[in-house]
Amino acid sequence: MSDSEFFTAEEAADRLGLQIRTLYLYIRQGKIKAQKVGKSLRVPKESVFDHLSQNRTKGVVVVKVGTQVLLDDDDQLDLNILKRYAHDISELSKDGWKIILVSSGAMGAGLEVFSGNTIKDRVLRKQVLASVGQARLMHYYSDFFAKEGYKVAQVLLERGNFSDRKRFVSMRAVVTEALANGIVPIVNENDVIADKELRFGDNDELAALMAVMMDADKLIICSSISGLFDCDPKKNSCAQVVSEVSNIDEEVLNMCGTSISEHGMGGMLTKIQSMKMATQAGIEAFIINGKQKNNLTDTIRGDSFVGTRFLAKKGGMKGFKKWLHAGALSFGKIIVDDGAAVALQKRKSLLLPGIKSIEGDFEKRDTVDVYNLEGDTVAVGIVNYGSKELYTELNRKEKRGKKEVIHVDNILLL
Repeated sequence: MSDSEFFTAEEAADRLGLQIRTLYLYIRQGKIKAQKVGKSLRVPKESVFDHLSQNRTKGVVVVKVGTQVLLDDDDQLDLNILKRYAHDISELSKDGWKIILVSSGAMGAGLEVFSGNTIKDRVLRKQVLASVGQARLMHYYSDFFAKEGYKVAQVLLERGNFSDRKRFVSMRAVVTEALANGIVPIVNENDVIADKELRFGDNDELAALMAVMMDADKLIICSSISGLFDCDPKKNSCAQVVSEVSNIDEEVLNMCGTSISEHGMGGMLTKIQSMKMATQAGIEAFIINGKQKNNLTDTIRGDSFVGTRFLAKKGGMKGFKKWLHAGALSFGKIIVDDGAAVALQKRKSLLLPGIKSIEGDFEKRDTVDVYNLEGDTVAVGIVNYGSKELYTELNRKEKRGKKEVIHVDNILLL
């Protein structure tokens, strides 16, 4: 065989969507053929394409089920709803879909056995209730999925799992491997150790982050309402569900009400923000009525459904840019002049002369948001200099040097 008929190990791993260590494991297990050439491995292209063909799926879908969907009229966990989701997700898995379930409901499950009224601190009470309820919630899911022939994996996360790139990559490898082995990952925030200042806004944000991390095909938020309405349905009985949104702009944001659920943390605004994060990464997203039977399966299979569809932006993101978009936390702001803003749009690096001011305390290699003079976020990037050094340079009376503050490869346009 000629060299053109082989991939390098790195190329093969990229084609297969695997971490390099997972590729080596598959080679040792005999799942993928490889040849050793010196100290390197090369993988026949035929072996890679055979593996892709044998393990082809319809796609990855992240499904988030909200607290209000899982509770009955008495604010108790509705086991029939949990059982139905276990059945629907199992049926979709048999169809070839890889489903990641982001499930709320831990606090509601905790309230079944402990009121928490003796705990005066509101945040601490929620954490204790969630810790009690998470075990019960997973017990129910494990039992219901087992009856459908599927195993589940508990994945408890905090915001730092996404902001640290090494943990981001490691987490993606674990979830990928679980899906490859027919296991349904059930994801929730680790409320016990989540820092007050560094936590998810709600599970809508967590679901969007999971979708971007896993390069999902679809993100579906199952809510107690029927989608995005053109006005607040609590104030206007004539409100209609918007069937499709191609661009999330100010008009769409103005359709969101301000209320949040009693036992959950999210409202329509947080759902729309999650929709925006996903669609910008090239992921088709939906807000659907999670109470209605068959609505989840109808949505995924492309049938008529009750809800709102948000169209994905073309192109999407890969690798490092994906993490920069969804995982990285911003440590500061850089405000740039009009010339620098235009240069960024032309895929140029950000140079020192184009900076008008900075905000925040950040170090070299931290992530910052870049704003134009109108106050709009135009990009996010990783800085080559800390805030102290930049402050010094900006306050110099003599002519500034043309230092490269953010290299073009470390910039993601928004």
